[in-house]
Amino acid sequence: MSLVVKEWEARIELIRSIAQSQQAMARILDSVADISEYSPEMAKSVRENVRSLTAMQLSMTETVVGIRMRRPQQGIPAKPWLLKGADVSPYR
Repeated sequence: MSLVVKEWEARIELIRSIAQSQQAMARILDSVADISEYSPEMAKSVRENVRSLTAMQLSMTETVVGIRMRRPQQGIPAKPWLLKGADVSPYR
């Protein structure tokens, strides 16, 4: 078996693992919703742990996919860079 095939199989297994982890986190969040009204401290602790797991999953996903997945940034976008003298208007 070639090295490329082994790499892709490892990536697929990691993706499968992340998907299972997402399902487990969904079950945890359902449980937290049930207990949050009775134990706010417990809900806070679980919420912090879920944040840590989410960060770990994001890191693993970025490793598998090979690109960084950044959160959207708020702000004023810059003007697009265009070649000087380029006519970009289709209505001229």
